[in-house]
Amino acid sequence: MPKEPTPALTREICAFALETRIENIPVEVLARGRIHILDTLGVALAGAKAEASGIVRDHIEALGAAGQARIFGTGVRTAPRFAAMANGTAMHTDNFDDTSPQAAPDRNGGIHASAAALPAALALAEERGLGGAAVSAAYHVGVEIACRLNHAVDNRHYQGGFHTTGTLNVFGAAAAAARLIGLDAARTSHAIAIAASQASGIRANFGAMAEQTHAGHAAECGLNAADLARRGLTGAADAMEARFGWMDAASLGGGWVREAICGRLGRPWAFEDPGMSIKPWPNGALTHPAMTLVSRLRREHGIAPEAVEAVSVRTNARVRDILVNDAPADAMQAKFSIPFAVGCLLVEGHAGLAEFTDETVARDDVRAMMARISYTAYEREEPGYTNLTTLVEIRLADGTVHKDRADQAVGGARNPMSWDEALEKFRGCCAYAGMDAARADGIAAMVAGFEDIPDIGALTARLAG
Repeated sequence: MPKEPTPALTREICAFALETRIENIPVEVLARGRIHILDTLGVALAGAKAEASGIVRDHIEALGAAGQARIFGTGVRTAPRFAAMANGTAMHTDNFDDTSPQAAPDRNGGIHASAAALPAALALAEERGLGGAAVSAAYHVGVEIACRLNHAVDNRHYQGGFHTTGTLNVFGAAAAAARLIGLDAARTSHAIAIAASQASGIRANFGAMAEQTHAGHAAECGLNAADLARRGLTGAADAMEARFGWMDAASLGGGWVREAICGRLGRPWAFEDPGMSIKPWPNGALTHPAMTLVSRLRREHGIAPEAVEAVSVRTNARVRDILVNDAPADAMQAKFSIPFAVGCLLVEGHAGLAEFTDETVARDDVRAMMARISYTAYEREEPGYTNLTTLVEIRLADGTVHKDRADQAVGGARNPMSWDEALEKFRGCCAYAGMDAARADGIAAMVAGFEDIPDIGALTARLAG
């Protein structure tokens, strides 16, 4: 009896993962990728200081797994799966990592794809002595697959409570790993099916440490899936698109959008359309249009904190339903709080890693400013509004009103950071991590020529503690 062909979705994912040549990735996409790799390594070094990262490292060290893959910011070497978990957690723990938005304006749920694809690719490449070109191709393949799956799954997936960074990134990481391991199409298909049974992550954990591990967990599970497939573990050929398969189950009864991924992988690349954003602030990206406006209005009009009488922030209801922490109890909850983000900017003039702390959240002057901030959903979306359109009005004690609208944030997909802008952020992250400027610039110089690195271990050695 002839073997049934692999279903179309899985077949396309596998072919794209294995057959994409780095020579055929547009030079502009590779250049954007290097900027995002630099940014992701920077937030990993800063994130290695976070409590959640330390807990994950303690857990991994207690397991005693042998391996050559480095955990960044430390001297620890371990098995690739655990390095991917630790480094992916560090990359996402401060919510400072890049974001790929939804392609449609009426959908929520971007994805932090670099924080899963990159640690998976780096850990495997370091273990196997591979170079920057191999890592770059695997990274781009992994990011592309995760992003296009995010555009294809029904919006009920995110709205119903799943966190795309945890659920969808496992497929990108599995595809990147399959490529680097050298699996054939059949075993890559099994890896994707195995990954489908490991994809997880819920939005209820926003503001808790568990959410900080979502990208790292996806990276680890992707490596696990590829390694299990390499050893002969099998999965259903139609696990992705069968009835009761992953796309069906993840869409919670809605119909997934086949044309958003089938025939779209690399046509164009997600780095090109809808683009990828780099965060100027270490919190939820949906707060950034408001922060962009408040930062500019404060600077242009010289607004002093004591002069502020009231602030109104309005977004669409979909965003409002995500940013629910109006009175955050700690720094983790503050990551998804408009009143804290805006209040901190008005009081301090900036809102960086040093400000997102439990101490800042508890400060009397910050709490007093937060009490003056109202955050509501506007009743109607006007023509020209994007999913991120935010309206801000600042009323001063003397009756003066400053107001503005933002459809995108600084560093957003439509307003991307340049290499120099990302380098400034990278240097700040390295300084926060306690790294000297010369060492930071040495890492940046290597990333600038990422595809030419002969052995990726030369780079990861500089990222170790």
